[in-house]
Amino acid sequence: TTPSKVERAIRHSIDVAWNRGRVENINQLFGYKVYDKNDKPTNGEFIALIADKLSMEESA
Repeated sequence: TTPSKVERAIRHSIDVAWNRGRVENINQLFGYKVYDKNDKPTNGEFIALIADKLSMEESA
């Protein structure tokens, strides 16, 4: 696989979640309202959010 294919897969996953109205699942995962359905994150923003979540869980 290539970096561009990985980036495309991430972008596709985010698009699918937003288009299917699964934003509330993402907010529930983080325990607070991170996004609403009009605030789709970039790949970098989404990866940073997940990295922060994992870091906080690891240090707890």
